[in-house]
Amino acid sequence: MSVRPATVKKFLEVTGTDSEEVAVFFLQRNQQKLTHAINDFFVNPQLAKNVKREKVTVKIDPKVKEIFDQYKEPLPDALGKAYIGIDGTVRYISDLGYEPEDIAMLALAEFLECPSVGVFKEDPFVTNWSRVKCNTIEKMSDYVRNELAVKLSEDEEYFKKVYQFTYKFILEKNERNVPTETAVEYWNLMLPETYKAELETFVRFLQETDHKGITKDQWNMLYPFLKTYHEDNKLSNYDESQSWPVLMDSFHDWLLDS
Repeated sequence: MSVRPATVKKFLEVTGTDSEEVAVFFLQRNQQKLTHAINDFFVNPQLAKNVKREKVTVKIDPKVKEIFDQYKEPLPDALGKAYIGIDGTVRYISDLGYEPEDIAMLALAEFLECPSVGVFKEDPFVTNWSRVKCNTIEKMSDYVRNELAVKLSEDEEYFKKVYQFTYKFILEKNERNVPTETAVEYWNLMLPETYKAELETFVRFLQETDHKGITKDQWNMLYPFLKTYHEDNKLSNYDESQSWPVLMDSFHDWLLDS
């Protein structure tokens, strides 16, 4: 069964994944039913990891390893793997010329495949910096400024990729949801100024309804939802039969009553 390009494009837009192979996999698995495929993607993220992707062997630059060793913790993690902890992360970010709160650091975290806030793992650190041939702090800083930060502001697909990554990045261990206050902090940091008014209204709704936590689906769908809300500030054309989370349906009802 062939998959329509427009359906693939919509799947990529909503889910934030940049892999057409993953999109085709989930659409075919769900008989091309877009809503079912999107829900399947979020419910079964491990399936996306199992989709075959081309891998490129990277020769590790020993100078990158030396930089990693300057910041790593004296003892390995529970799995015996070297890592940079919170103190080393703060020093590393400072040496790059950034503050931890800079949005470019979220792009860096995605680039280096950080599992959580304040942690850099050795393998992705040395592999990804070696791959782009950045083997000094100066080159790394230039790459963040001239590549990652620029791409984050100019490439919407890349922005969505970093935005989707951020949820898992800020999710505390053993927790299922991100606290609403934390989500709001990162929304204010990440989301374009264009949607500031819409975001403020949405946050007021969360506060008035005492919403305690944000699920991954709600996080992922907020960005496209705000775009829809921006284009129709009364949501007069809102369709609850679409693939919006129930939270957005509740916001729509709240907006009508306000």
